[in-house]
Amino acid sequence: MDHFETIRRRKDGSLLDISLTISPIRDANGQITGASKIARDITRQKSIEAEIRRANLDLEQFAFSASHDLQEPLRSVKIYSELLDRRYSDKLDAEAKEFLAFLRTGAVRMEALVTDLLTYSQVSRCEPASEATDSNEVLAETLDSLSDTIKENAASVTSDPLPLVQIQRTHLQQVFQNLIGNAIKYRTPHKRPTIKITGERSGHECKFPVSDDGIGIAPEYKETVFGLFKRLHTSAEYSGTGIGLAICQRIVDRYRGRIWVESEPGRGSTFRFTIPDSRDVDG
Repeated sequence: MDHFETIRRRKDGSLLDISLTISPIRDANGQITGASKIARDITRQKSIEAEIRRANLDLEQFAFSASHDLQEPLRSVKIYSELLDRRYSDKLDAEAKEFLAFLRTGAVRMEALVTDLLTYSQVSRCEPASEATDSNEVLAETLDSLSDTIKENAASVTSDPLPLVQIQRTHLQQVFQNLIGNAIKYRTPHKRPTIKITGERSGHECKFPVSDDGIGIAPEYKETVFGLFKRLHTSAEYSGTGIGLAICQRIVDRYRGRIWVESEPGRGSTFRFTIPDSRDVDG
């Protein structure tokens, strides 16, 4: 038994967090005659882990509060800058109009950033799924919400029959929406984007590949793209807040799954994520 964690009591009555490793001792005939036990004090490690969890909870609460409280003033900035432009446009010179345009663009971008940050902070607040979710229904809802974007870019989005999976519908829709939306956004110039979604049950988990024929990702950025606020391109080249894939990562982590990308520059990308069966997910 390797690294079995338990709690032991000292002679003075104090408790210790212990990691135990137990191995059999055998005689010359291979018969077990005893056991070797190594106990390692991990009290400090457990204390540090608890501090990290508390810090993460505090950070999550701050992100939730900050993003929620910022929504109203940002909305006001956007609305009043639009009113200024409409009501006093004839009294403003070209430079003043340009300043107002910068103001509106900045407010819209910040509003999107705050919304995505709020979504990111809310992932762990949602209760685990109580029953299996039909991935086909969720994908259909996602494609319906992306219908305008799909039509504007003449994108082809196809899928195979997908399995039932133990995940909140909203969470699965967020993952599909971010992956498909990115596949359309990072299309190869002057080429109709083609996206394929598949899924299968393998052992105690469901695997979902989302493949595209877009611009691809260089090998050194395959981990970077999942970071919060990580962008490989400027906002002038591609719109977005740099939080979409971080949200996907956080959702998949929430269910103790995995997400990664296989890609080559100029040859498209395949984002794969897994969701364990309900018995393997600790809510």
